[in-house]
Amino acid sequence: MTSVAKVAESTVVDYAIDALREAIRSGRLVPGQRLVVADITAMLSVSAGPVREAIRRLTGEGLIEIVPHRGASVRRITSHDLKEIFELREAVEGLAARLAAERSAPFRDQLKALMQEMAQLASAEDIERYVVNNTAFHDLVYRMSGNERVRTLAAQLVLPIYQVRLPQRMPLSELHISHNDHKEIAAALLAGDGEAAEAAMRRHIGHARHGLEETLAAIEPPRRPARAGTAKAD
Repeated sequence: MTSVAKVAESTVVDYAIDALREAIRSGRLVPGQRLVVADITAMLSVSAGPVREAIRRLTGEGLIEIVPHRGASVRRITSHDLKEIFELREAVEGLAARLAAERSAPFRDQLKALMQEMAQLASAEDIERYVVNNTAFHDLVYRMSGNERVRTLAAQLVLPIYQVRLPQRMPLSELHISHNDHKEIAAALLAGDGEAAEAAMRRHIGHARHGLEETLAAIEPPRRPARAGTAKAD
């Protein structure tokens, strides 16, 4: 295979990965849904090879799982997954906020403009657009941190949460809590106070975890009761 052909194939694989990620993020592909290669090739208008490679890589990221005798499917996020993800998010995003506060000068105007727009959306209780701006807020903090590895890890941790946090599942009370948190984080960033920024971000991630745990409890399939005579695991 020539180098040009390798580059072309790599580009198609990247496209397939991005398209599948977005389909999972947006809810177009739902948790538990089987991923049939032929269906995905038709959906994305690409060949089977890049689709199989995209599925393999997204399995490594934890977005897709391979079930014996059933094939690939979108992985369901569980309460245990959520606990582990948020433990990591508090540490990673807290660090991102601390670094961002120390390097905020070039981003001050952008942060102020974003906060103004978010205030308008929160006041209008426009949940769908607010969720989009929420993503933009966190992306800006990652960029402000100046640490590409922090940015990459944080983005990987956030993506599975979209299975639970679709806009239609976000209550208004949570929107206003989120916005108040963002205001506190932004104030610390603009003041260049790394310690306060980290603490505020950790509180914000904790609030988000609580809200998502309630949402997941409402949509997670109930556990089957143990059969009589069957011991429960500790």
